[in-house]
Amino acid sequence: MKRSAIVVMAAAGTAAAAASIPYFYRQNTDLRASHYVFRSPKVRGRLDGFRIVQVSDLHNHELGKGNCHLLALLEAQLPKLIVITGDLVDSYHPNPECALRFCRAASRIAPCYFVTGNHEHRMSRERLTEFLRRVEDCGVTVLRNRAVELSPYAMQAEDPTDDAFRLIGVDCQQGKTDTLQRLMQKRDPEELNILLAHKPHYAEYYEKAGVDLVLTGHAHGGQWRLPLIGAVYAPGQGLLPDYTAGMYRLGNTVMCVSRGLGNSSFPLRIENKPELVTVTLRAEK
Repeated sequence: MKRSAIVVMAAAGTAAAAASIPYFYRQNTDLRASHYVFRSPKVRGRLDGFRIVQVSDLHNHELGKGNCHLLALLEAQLPKLIVITGDLVDSYHPNPECALRFCRAASRIAPCYFVTGNHEHRMSRERLTEFLRRVEDCGVTVLRNRAVELSPYAMQAEDPTDDAFRLIGVDCQQGKTDTLQRLMQKRDPEELNILLAHKPHYAEYYEKAGVDLVLTGHAHGGQWRLPLIGAVYAPGQGLLPDYTAGMYRLGNTVMCVSRGLGNSSFPLRIENKPELVTVTLRAEK
């Protein structure tokens, strides 16, 4: 091959790579809000129209300086409740300050509840204990294998009303153990129960426990989403995973999976932009 042809091919390759940079940048920074409706006969009274916004898999990522873009979009959803479903931090970049700044700002928007993800559990026991203490200091309630009774107006209801609901949180390591079963045994069968959990591939355990609505993340939307194929890979599910984004019905259980906000060991998303999830509760017509 002539040298001139090699030079032309190299220049073309460089130009193509340079042209692709804006595309890949947008794929990883162009934050979107996705909206879903959950309908149930257990949604009654003032709970009808109650809006929950889910933050998942931030991984110490910043969307705008100080996460200003993320916080602005979060506030624009007018949430009554903010839930954070794990991996606020990234175990490969363990500085927690970005996550804590986000927690502090989010808690000023609406009551916030947090469950751990696998990246939090990669911390040492001492570091995890300290991190969770600091999360609580930021005004975020950590739900570690326990449940709280909430109502639309008094979020920590001492005397739950007819339109109250039960919010349950399990550590990501406990999703398929009997911990969830024990928590669900104490439920009122007429009361709406919402589970915060990190891993969607424990779906059969959530259904078996009798949860009404599950909010999960972890799958990162399958990382790459390709035409006609969909999600390519998710941890815990492997190639062509089943649960990566959106709502899934399993018997009487509905599971909502967030595509997440940040990246971890693999830093690139394709056709899978960062996502903030809003779920509106509605009475079943």
